Amino acid sequence: MKISVIGGSSVATVQLASAMASWINEHHIEGPFELALFGRDEYRLSVIRTASAARLGERVAVTASTNLDGSLANADVVLVQLRVGGLEARQFDESFPHSAGIAGEETLGPGGLANALRTVPVMAKYFASIAQFAPNALVVNLTNPAGIVRRVGASYGLRIIEVCEAPHVLLGLVATVLRTTNAQLFDSYVGLNHVGFYVPPDVAELDRLRGLVPIADEVVDHFGALPLAYVRYYVDPASSLRAQAGKPTRADQLMALEDGARVLLESGVAVDPFARPTPWYSLAVIPVIDGLVRPSADIQMIGTTNGTRLPGLSRDATIEGPATIERDGTVVTRELAHLSSPALNLLTRHARYEDLAFAACLSPTRDAVHAALAANPMVSSESQVSRLIEVLVASPYGPTLVESS
Repeated sequence: MKISVIGGSSVATVQLASAMASWINEHHIEGPFELALFGRDEYRLSVIRTASAARLGERVAVTASTNLDGSLANADVVLVQLRVGGLEARQFDESFPHSAGIAGEETLGPGGLANALRTVPVMAKYFASIAQFAPNALVVNLTNPAGIVRRVGASYGLRIIEVCEAPHVLLGLVATVLRTTNAQLFDSYVGLNHVGFYVPPDVAELDRLRGLVPIADEVVDHFGALPLAYVRYYVDPASSLRAQAGKPTRADQLMALEDGARVLLESGVAVDPFARPTPWYSLAVIPVIDGLVRPSADIQMIGTTNGTRLPGLSRDATIEGPATIERDGTVVTRELAHLSSPALNLLTRHARYEDLAFAACLSPTRDAVHAALAANPMVSSESQVSRLIEVLVASPYGPTLVESS
C-alpha cells in the first residue's frame, strides 16, 4: 500500500509515522508499505523523512520528494494536510474577527471563511493533480475548513472523505461516563465539521453528561443532545469573545510548539516532547487505513457527502456520521441519529453558510463574500459584515475580491 502525504514536511508527520508504527505492531500488519512525503522544502522534507523512517524502521519505505506527480503515482491513499499560508495565516484568521466584535476560529465564523477563501484555490490545483495521477486513491482530508475542502475534492470526481478528531474527543468524554468505548457511540453522533451532537437515547442519560462541555445546561436541554465544545461559538458568542481577549491565539501557541519540535528534530533528537499533540492520526486516520488493510464491519466516524441523509441540507454538504469502509475504499454510510428540531436547525444554518462560503471560494466577488458572512451564525449585523470585508481585503492573508458583474 502506498500512502501519499501532501504536506509531508509538517513536523506533525513524524507523529503520523509513530501512530502507523504502533498500528503495525499491535495488529502484526504485513506490508509492503510506502509512505511518500510531498512538500516544497527539500531540507525540511529530509528532516521529516529521516525522523519518520526512524520510527517505522524497515517495515515501511519512507520516501520524500518535491515532485508532486511522482509522489502521487500509484497511491492507494492520499492524505491531505496542508495549511495554506502557514500558522501566520491561522493567526490572522483567529484574530481579525475581533475588530468586528466576533471571536476568532479557524474553521467556524469569519475566520473559517478567510481560511476557506485562501485555501480552496490552492487545494483545487492539488485535487486536479490527484485526479490525474491517483484517480483511484481514497483521499483523506485533514485540511481546514475540512467540510468545505472535501466538497472541493468531490467536485473533481475524487473519492474523498474528511476526518476530524473533534467527534472522537467528545465521544471519549461520553464513553468515560457511560463506561463504554467510542466505537459503541458512533451511531449516536451526527454533525458537520466542528458543529455536531451526541444524541443520547433518553433524558436520563443526557442528565448524566452535564458539564462535559463548556456549554450551559439550558442550551444542552434545548438541543436535547450534547454538542461539541465548538458549538459555544454559535450559542454564546459574547463569552467566546471575552475568553480570547488579551490572550495569545492558538496559532501563536502552535508556532512556539512547532518551532521547538523542529529544532529538536533537526538536532537529531529521537523524541520530540514539545511537538503539538496530534490525536487525529490515531483516532481518525489510522482507522481508515486499517479498514482498507483489514476488512471488517468496524464502524468509523467519516465526513462524506450528505445526499439525502439530513433533510433541509444541500446534497453536497459534508456530513460527519457513522460509516464503514470496504477494502476497495468504498464508504458505506449508516443511518443517522434523530436530531431535535433545534439541533437540526443549527446544522441547517451552518450548512447554508457553508454553501455560500463554497460559492464565494469559487467566485470571490464582494457580493458573494458579503452573502457568506451575512449567513454565518456568528455574524449578527450589517456593520459587522462591512467591517470584516474591510479588514479581509486589506490583509495579505485575505482574498483579492472582484466586483460583481
